[in-house]
Amino acid sequence: MTALHDTGRADSPHPWLAIPQPTTAELSSGAWRPSTVRVAADDPMLAREAVRLTRELAALGIPDGEGSVVRLRRDDRADESFEITVGEDIAVSASTAVGAFRATRQLLHNLRAQGLVPHGRVCSAPVVTERGFHLDAARKHFPAPWIVDLLHALADVGITTFQWHVSENEGFRIGSEAFPEIVSSAHVTRAEALVVADTAADLHIDLVPSLDMPGHLRHALATHPELRLPDAGGLPTDHALDITRTAAIDFAAALIDDVAALFPRSTRWHLGGDEFVDFARIEEYPALAAAAREKHGPRATGFDLLTAFVNAMSAHLRARGLAPRVWNDGMLRSETVALDPDLVLTWWTNWHVEMRPLAAAVDAGNPLVNFHDALLYYVLGEKAGYTYPTSARIWESEWHPGLFPALPDGTRQEIPMPYPARLLGASFSVWSDDASAQTPEEVADGVRRPLRAMAERAWNGTSALSHDQFCEIDAAIGVATAPGPCAR
Repeated sequence: MTALHDTGRADSPHPWLAIPQPTTAELSSGAWRPSTVRVAADDPMLAREAVRLTRELAALGIPDGEGSVVRLRRDDRADESFEITVGEDIAVSASTAVGAFRATRQLLHNLRAQGLVPHGRVCSAPVVTERGFHLDAARKHFPAPWIVDLLHALADVGITTFQWHVSENEGFRIGSEAFPEIVSSAHVTRAEALVVADTAADLHIDLVPSLDMPGHLRHALATHPELRLPDAGGLPTDHALDITRTAAIDFAAALIDDVAALFPRSTRWHLGGDEFVDFARIEEYPALAAAAREKHGPRATGFDLLTAFVNAMSAHLRARGLAPRVWNDGMLRSETVALDPDLVLTWWTNWHVEMRPLAAAVDAGNPLVNFHDALLYYVLGEKAGYTYPTSARIWESEWHPGLFPALPDGTRQEIPMPYPARLLGASFSVWSDDASAQTPEEVADGVRRPLRAMAERAWNGTSALSHDQFCEIDAAIGVATAPGPCAR
């Protein structure tokens, strides 16, 4: 089988119009567009996907009937991998329901883009297992129905994780039974959160709750001032949990437990760990310095206290069956307390010279997810020096999951293909720094193309498409409708 860039899009009368592009393709003359179709699953594991596809094809004008057959078959390939053979009938081969789901998105893209599916055979397998989307729904309230629609858009292009950021200095946007006093007036209720969680599971998306701590807690701590880090000579502390005190650590664990109850199917959790205090002046916070030396020895600093807190919360999460992750900026900077080597580092920046370089994480063995802020951060209002990401910049930079943010001196940080197992994947992010800058609808429109650019390159590690070809396909496939959930 030859690669797409070897065959070229012009070798068939009809190109394969889908995002992400399949790994390999052999296209021939002819196309599939029956008047009716019967979708059949050869294995009970794929039955729900057959029901889903029947409904989706009917919405595109190909109702259930005996005109053609789409057969879903199980084989022994890797989890998300698939093969599609298209003739008078279609055979989809995958080992899992999610693999079949990825394959059937490809069929739907072609039908939406050109009203047909080209004859031939395509195979595809992702180069990384995690292709994520982060939503700051704490600074800005995003209604639950909008989030449900977002999940359908994410699943349509192979996104595997939805990181839902619910707590910030500016708000706490999800219902709480244990701490109702901290909940913002505009929030997602617990009943609505369960709908979001059910939708994510139905679409093969792992929902990753994001509850930032011990920093970014100003809103929650406004009703619990006794848990704030003591004042430090004019340095801000109203956003910071007092991790020197057992009562504050107990509060953090209880808050995690309260939110985690909403997401019993989640397997991952984001702890935050970033921007707890001004890291460049951490020794100027006397409570941190004193507690660090008392608990961890004379060489210890506030970073040791932060690392110990993160390690403790990580253990708490693992006891609940949740794999923890944190932002990179404050990590690997402790003197005496070693960071949990299994803790996933979501690597967003290296803007400051004192932040540890990517090589330090590689040496420590921590798993990594690439959140490259310069290319993949959609910051509302373009605050903090950011500009809205574009597919053109993603292409021009030749970004791939192994290309991380550069060091302050411009030194390139890159993990080349084939990627090691510790490189889990990459993620696109929306940050709501200026909540009024865009409506939720404008956000959805603004992120669509750069998100799809990330999805294309994260699945393949690169792209056989030129940027112009990518944009043509993106425009052609349009926007997926969001039908009701697949029956369980």
